[in-house]
Amino acid sequence: MSTPTADNSCAPQTSLGPFSSPGASPTPWEATEWALRHIQKFHLCTVRRDGRPHVTPLLAIWALGAMWFTTGDREQKAKNLSSNQACTLSTGTGTLTGMDYIIEGIASLVTDQPTRETAATAFEQAYGWQLTREDGTWYQLGDAIRTGNVQLYRVQPDKAFAFATGSESSQTRYRWS
Repeated sequence: MSTPTADNSCAPQTSLGPFSSPGASPTPWEATEWALRHIQKFHLCTVRRDGRPHVTPLLAIWALGAMWFTTGDREQKAKNLSSNQACTLSTGTGTLTGMDYIIEGIASLVTDQPTRETAATAFEQAYGWQLTREDGTWYQLGDAIRTGNVQLYRVQPDKAFAFATGSESSQTRYRWS
């Protein structure tokens, strides 16, 4: 299933990073965007008030030109974001070969109802029965997003990376202006 897509006019500038194999090519943004729409588990890194990092796995989606995730208002990530909105979402293969992705940006708490409705639908489309069937692990998360029973965050990316490892390694950098 697909989620709402980003406007292509918001595509980032793409460049090959210095830690790439000789002759490597950058990963096109369209390929990274497709992967971000289909990967289901991410790790969110936020910063505690004392400067220590906090990393946690969570559900997230790429939709409408940004990353989206939810949390409870008492969770550590919500507390961290209340004082420092900078964060990183990462995901990858967990193996020595394949693709790994990192999105860096600013997380904004979303409170307006039309955006919450759109995001809830995008989560349901991305995760399917896990959110919509009674036996799903995150059953009724879409409803919780719509009603405001969970905090919804939109991470506006300013920088992202796609790391390809294998016979040819590449570090692709994406920047939004």
